[in-house]
Amino acid sequence: LGGVLGALIIAVDALLKARGAHFRVPVLAAAIGNGSGLSGLSFYTFGVFVLPLSAAFGWTRGEVSTAASFLIIGTAITAPLIGSVIDRYGARRVGITSMIALAFVYAALTQLEGTLGVFYAAWLALSLIGGGTTPVVWTRTVNIWFDRGRGLALGVALAGSGVAGIFAPVLISRVIADYGWQAGYLALGGFILIVSVPAIAVLLQERPTVAVTASQSNKAEEPAAPMPGLVLAEALREVAFWKIAVGFFFVSAVIAALIINLIPLLVDRGLAQQSAASIAGVMGIAVLVGRVAIGFMLDRFAAPAVARILLGLCALGCLALTMPDASIWLIGISVLSLGLAAAAEVDLVAYLTSRYFGMRSYGEIYGWQLTSFCLGAAIGPLAAGMAYDHYQSYVPTLYFATGAMIFGAVVTGTLGKPRFALQH
Repeated sequence: LGGVLGALIIAVDALLKARGAHFRVPVLAAAIGNGSGLSGLSFYTFGVFVLPLSAAFGWTRGEVSTAASFLIIGTAITAPLIGSVIDRYGARRVGITSMIALAFVYAALTQLEGTLGVFYAAWLALSLIGGGTTPVVWTRTVNIWFDRGRGLALGVALAGSGVAGIFAPVLISRVIADYGWQAGYLALGGFILIVSVPAIAVLLQERPTVAVTASQSNKAEEPAAPMPGLVLAEALREVAFWKIAVGFFFVSAVIAALIINLIPLLVDRGLAQQSAASIAGVMGIAVLVGRVAIGFMLDRFAAPAVARILLGLCALGCLALTMPDASIWLIGISVLSLGLAAAAEVDLVAYLTSRYFGMRSYGEIYGWQLTSFCLGAAIGPLAAGMAYDHYQSYVPTLYFATGAMIFGAVVTGTLGKPRFALQH
């Protein structure tokens, strides 16, 4: 299967080259990498294992779910380091190495024997070893290949995690139902080794090249000119760096908190469990479609304006969810606005980082932005849970979410003109 797949990928790659569409290949590779990595398969299939592990070892659902925090914490720790490494050695080697290591950690998870601490340690190790599969790796590759059309290219690449979110839980659930939870982890590792690693090895290229004449070189191609941009020390002195980091810290905290608590929140609003689940599904579709649509918008409108509109709409949606007599249509529209904001957050951080700080040290700078983003995502659900326990209501959280989204819209919406704007 691996050999056949490899031959097929090589054939498709050759066809795209022949048609003059070779530039599309890195986007496909980035989408596969993003969908197979920590923000794709690991995140979206985590919940599938909660009940099987609870039944196997007697752990509570809360104890199993806590391991997801280690996934986010590990990503926050490794993002700046991985960013610095790929700036020096490139994304391809880092991505492939991390993917292979991630597959073997999945295999190691099949050896769990009921010690909760070992389970947590395994997920922390998985997040640290799999740090080279996060968006910091794949967005760097796409940003280097694209100037015009960068927003759409990022949207398509990051939509890979959305595809994983749609299909992976269903397929892994079937594997677990038929063969057990150990087979589920083996299926994840096997998919990465058989599908993702060969695809990335063949399709992912570091950067475009420019042709030179035979008199200039015996080779047909030479590396492109050095990339413009700021180093990390220079970026840290820019107000834009802190606006993006602080603004999206609050945005990611709110979005993570609301996504985790969305179904119980909707039930508290008076919806039946099944209706709440159906409306929650609207958000998943919005995230997938929104990533591509928002990327398209970023190529045609100023990024701060796009951020201002999307986060402002989400603020209105959060406020509407506080209304006890809100109609189901208003609730659905509010959830849709949350889904669009969730689709925009990662895309916007990557796009803004490339435009305001350039590509010279993109990996390192974006790594620190991703750390701030992940810390918000880790704190948000915890804070929302504590608030619910205290108030016995999600309304205070929704009021805070409204304010946080307005803050994010103002901060990121006033970034000003980017230093490394589109080159015409």
